[in-house]
Amino acid sequence: MKWNLNNNWFTRIIAVFFAVLLFSYVYYEEESRNLSTSPTDGASITGSEVITNIPIDIVVDRDQYFVSGIPETATIRLEGPQAILTQTLATQNFNIVTPDLNELGPGTHTVSLEADGLSDQLDYSISPSEFELTIEEKKVEEHDIRVEFNEAAHLADGYTAGTPVLSTEAVRVSGAESTVDQISDVMVVVVPEESNVSEDIQMTLNVLVLDGTGDPLNVNIDPQQVDVRIPVEGTQRSVPIVLKKTGSADENYQYDLEISQGQPENVNATGETDALEALKNFPVEVDVSGITESTVRTVPLILPEGITETDPEELEVLIRVTPNDSENTGDSAE
Repeated sequence: MKWNLNNNWFTRIIAVFFAVLLFSYVYYEEESRNLSTSPTDGASITGSEVITNIPIDIVVDRDQYFVSGIPETATIRLEGPQAILTQTLATQNFNIVTPDLNELGPGTHTVSLEADGLSDQLDYSISPSEFELTIEEKKVEEHDIRVEFNEAAHLADGYTAGTPVLSTEAVRVSGAESTVDQISDVMVVVVPEESNVSEDIQMTLNVLVLDGTGDPLNVNIDPQQVDVRIPVEGTQRSVPIVLKKTGSADENYQYDLEISQGQPENVNATGETDALEALKNFPVEVDVSGITESTVRTVPLILPEGITETDPEELEVLIRVTPNDSENTGDSAE
């Protein structure tokens, strides 16, 4: 077949063909470039993230060994495919762990941390990259708890502290053998929030384990806190009640005072030691002003100086009234 290259239609067809071919090539290249950078193609994009304050899992037989010198937390930097990195950040289903310290045994060692549970497609680095720790044989002891309380500094005058009552009398202390052997005191210190305490003290306190110089020791304590109750009682003394007439008595009547039936004849007084020693009896003043017939009155007990409390706080008194012209007129009771 003989082509007529001078034919205009033939030339046009050839031009259109090459134009379509060139367009297809450019379109294909653009699409390939878009696909290679598309964010939906997560495997082709890398990223990095930093996670801080990750707890460190200590791989050791805790019944046999006590380990010191390990940081509380670590920081990890992750790098790899964005899709896997995103999933890892969302789940955080990996751990930062020490090597198997049981294989190292007692002594001082330099170790590096590892990440357990990470995808093989992620690279990581951990800070601190390495550190020194000490492994010692573990020792466990039980110690009674001593209660320290400064009675003079915190109690109101006239009050004393009873025997402290603890939710548990002893604690279980465990740690490195060399440290446990330094224990000199296991105690709680009771410091009430208020001064001049006159009621029972109840607090929840941390247990302190101290060496001979009073410094705290690096040990495990079980339980770490105990409930403490300190009974607070006033210094007391029982003295007889003495009734005294006061007020303006009507001269036409004779007044006799009696403690009503069922009422105590003594008062339990609480207060300062000196005031109690000086208290031989407890005067109760009864006002007879305006009374012209026998009656019973409830009289409050007035606290003398240095006395902070009485039991009872009030007293029922019979005021027996007799006209002066009566045959049964008696002497006044003081």
